[in-house]
Order: sequence, then structure tokens, then C-alpha cells
Amino acid sequence: MTPTTTTESRHEAAIAARVAAGGLALYTVTRILGVAFASASMASSVSQAIAAEWGAGRLGVTWSDPAEPLPSTGAMAKRAAIGAACGAAAAGVLVGLALATRAAILDPPQGPPSWSLFLLGLLGAGLTAMRDELILHGITLRALGSLASPVGRALACGVTSAAAAAGDPSVTPRLVAAHFLLGSALGALWVRDRGAWLAWGAHTSFLFVLGTVFGGGAGQLRIAQGSFGGGDAGILGGTAALVALAPVFLVALGAVRRKVRHDGHT
Repeated sequence: MTPTTTTESRHEAAIAARVAAGGLALYTVTRILGVAFASASMASSVSQAIAAEWGAGRLGVTWSDPAEPLPSTGAMAKRAAIGAACGAAAAGVLVGLALATRAAILDPPQGPPSWSLFLLGLLGAGLTAMRDELILHGITLRALGSLASPVGRALACGVTSAAAAAGDPSVTPRLVAAHFLLGSALGALWVRDRGAWLAWGAHTSFLFVLGTVFGGGAGQLRIAQGSFGGGDAGILGGTAALVALAPVFLVALGAVRRKVRHDGHT
């Protein structure tokens, strides 16, 4: 290893340490905001998303590849829409498996659909996804830089997602494992897209489908008790979620590997 290489490695390590420390501080701030606005869910979501955007930006996290020209609004919307389709598909696989295996039962909606419910649900999902993608995944990838392989960076996003889930008082091992699988898949979208739009779109639609569409909008999922359904831990807290998310995880990592091989030959 040459002196120049050693100096560059030390510089990257110093940047990684600074970004990681800043990310931890920012995560703490959003948790405090969540507690402060616990009685006002929308104010909590907005304040945490704003803090995440400002703080992550200060740490060098960008929504698009900084090495490329700034994409047009249409290009950004297209990438978010593609991501949204991926997230909705993943949520559909999870709900479909849960219903097919009786890990959940779908009760019909109480009355006609409320468009305000859908709009507020979509807004809340988008804000939550923005916070988590920037802090849990964007900052993680910024801290790692070139210190890990593309697949390793995606898996690191799974680790931070699992660690964040582990802080919930009602957490179960299966819930932590589900967040690792989901976080890794979303991290893979970051790595493949070199930015946040795909991952943010996927995360938003995943939360929207589970939390709004099947959380009362188009019916209410009742999760079966026991380790397979998840019971009080929710749909992500059971073995059914691990079975459903495992192929999503594998497909996402496979897409990263194919992207790496393709870039290596261009």
C-alpha cells in the first residue's frame, strides 16, 4: 500500500466517523421530536422529515447521484414511480401470503372509501419514508463510501433498519429480522439508483399499502396470534413476513450484483 493510498484510506475513515456520529445525533433528534409531538401525528411526521432532510443534506446525503447532472423533475418522478411499483408489489406479496396462509384476515371496510384518509395516509407514509431513507440508509451509505462492496452497503442498510426496529419496546426477533430484510432491499435500491428516489418511492408505497389501504381504507387486516402471524407485533412481526420478504431481499441483492457486473463491463 502506497503512502497516498494510506492517506486516502485514513481520510475516508475520518469522513465515515464524522458522518456516522452526525447520523446518530440526527436520529436522536428525530426521536425527541417524535416524543415531543406524540399527540399530533402529522406534526411529528413533518418535523422529523424536515429535520432528516436538513441534517442529512449537511452530512452530504443527496437524493440523486452528485456525479451526474441534476435530473429533471420528470426523471425524478419516474424513478419514484418505479420504486413505488416495487414497494407496492412487495407489500402485495406480504398481504397475499398472509391471507392465503390465514396469518391474517381481511375485514371489509366500514362504509365507503374516504379519500381524505387515503391522502393523509399517503402523505404520512411519504414523510416517514423520507425520514427513514435519509437517516437509516442515506447516511449509512454516505458513511461507508467506498469502504464496502455494493452488496455490503445494501446489507449495512438492513443492519441500521434492524437496529432502529430493535429500539421499540414491543419488538420481537422476527420483527427485527423483517426490518433487516426490508432495509437491505431498500438499500439495494439506493445502491442501484445511486440516490434516494427509487428507495423512497418503494418505502412510501410499502407503508401506504400496509398502513392505509389494508389498515382501514380498503379493509382492515386482523393479524392472527402466534409466531406465524405476528399477533400484537403486527404483520411484520411474524414468520409469514419473513417468508414473504425473503424473496424480495434476494431479488433486490441480485439486481445489485447484476448492476455491478454490467458496470464492470462498460
